[in-house]
Amino acid sequence: MFLKKLSRGFLDALYPPVCLICGQLSRGIYPHCCTDCFNSFEPPASCCELCGEPFADRQVPHLCLNCIKGRPPFTWCRGVFLYRGALTEALSRFKYKGMIALQKPLEDALARGVAALRPLPESDIVVPVPLSVHGRWKRGFNQSYILAASVAGQLGLEVEAGALKKMGSRTQVGLPARERNRNAATSFGPAWSIGRVKGQKVLLFDDVYTTGATVRACSRILRKAGATVSVLTLARAEKNGAG
Repeated sequence: MFLKKLSRGFLDALYPPVCLICGQLSRGIYPHCCTDCFNSFEPPASCCELCGEPFADRQVPHLCLNCIKGRPPFTWCRGVFLYRGALTEALSRFKYKGMIALQKPLEDALARGVAALRPLPESDIVVPVPLSVHGRWKRGFNQSYILAASVAGQLGLEVEAGALKKMGSRTQVGLPARERNRNAATSFGPAWSIGRVKGQKVLLFDDVYTTGATVRACSRILRKAGATVSVLTLARAEKNGAG
């Protein structure tokens, strides 16, 4: 252990670790995520008690206008942090640029946020939002599965990754809200293990909730298969933001 610390210190002196988010020298627990960036991940001040839409300021818990107009296909939804600043950069670089050194700080931030949210709704299994075959081939991994597995471990639950599938290769990125809804409605379907969710309390997990088109489409499929669905995401876009 002493030699390992010594060699790490020697390498850091020669090649100082740089934060992959802000580009500054990284000091703290994570070699490539500085303390300032890690601590800047910000939870919503308050949100809709059903769908989790962030409110602009701290308010007494209540339903947002969208939930009053029509209930979503899930029973509860929360985004652990706001999709802004350093977290936006961290997720983008982790997902699209393969900077896997950011996996550990993202998992630890998620664990911290989940602990602050407890008690969560009772759940039996965790289902990650799937990535298409093309997406997995191009990216090499499904970030939602990786983070969902971390949450499942924290909650003592199993991950059921074969319940849903993503068809086609068109992403939600850059699409307007109406087009996101159309794309999501035709892009997801039940997969080989969908029967396992019948009668189960499912915690559906995705990395980012933006318009909600993805989690609503997946929730409808799971509910049709006989599950009760709650939703958890690492990040939640503020209204009129950019899932």
